[in-house]
Amino acid sequence: MPKKVIIFDMDGVLFDTVDFVYENFFKPMYPNITREIYKELSCENVFEVMSKINLPKKLETEEEKTIRLQKYAEDKSKLPLFAGVRELLEKLHKQDFILVINTSAVNRNCLPIFDYSKTMHLFDLVASAELSKSKVEKFKIIQEKYNVDKKNILFVTDTVGDVKEAEEAEIPTIAVTWGTHDRDYFNRYKFSNLISIVDSVKELEEFIENF
Repeated sequence: MPKKVIIFDMDGVLFDTVDFVYENFFKPMYPNITREIYKELSCENVFEVMSKINLPKKLETEEEKTIRLQKYAEDKSKLPLFAGVRELLEKLHKQDFILVINTSAVNRNCLPIFDYSKTMHLFDLVASAELSKSKVEKFKIIQEKYNVDKKNILFVTDTVGDVKEAEEAEIPTIAVTWGTHDRDYFNRYKFSNLISIVDSVKELEEFIENF
């Protein structure tokens, strides 16, 4: 039986972090940012968009920035998994799916949360921003690492921006609606790679079982 790789985005898919990231990462830097603007930013690659944000940025010293980012990383590490996610990951792991993370977060903002939730052992690879700021590039790295056909890869995300990057990499993708973007955001576009939109972890599990 061919290997099957499930690639998860982290924030908004596995962990309930979307509101926290908005309130504690973006809002302190850009006091005028609204949730609507934040959601629109997530329709593209986060690193490309952040370099183009046309909002006044709060002035802070390097020391203040360091303290803020340290507290952000520490507080984020203790945020919970969505209900049902742990059970889903453990089930997929037992069924010999190769589980991988493709996240825009840097190591200090993603590795501790896996340690704290005791889920790190379920993943074969955490492809963070240190590996590449481009998820497209990381999809290519993942495919080559596991020598697997794209039809046997499934990406799970909560943002339109991720679906766009996965489309560029020709990776089959499923969108979840409990994170950053709801169904209306995904329905704005015609994606060639978006094979389903699900509204619950149970629906996601059922889809993967038939994958």
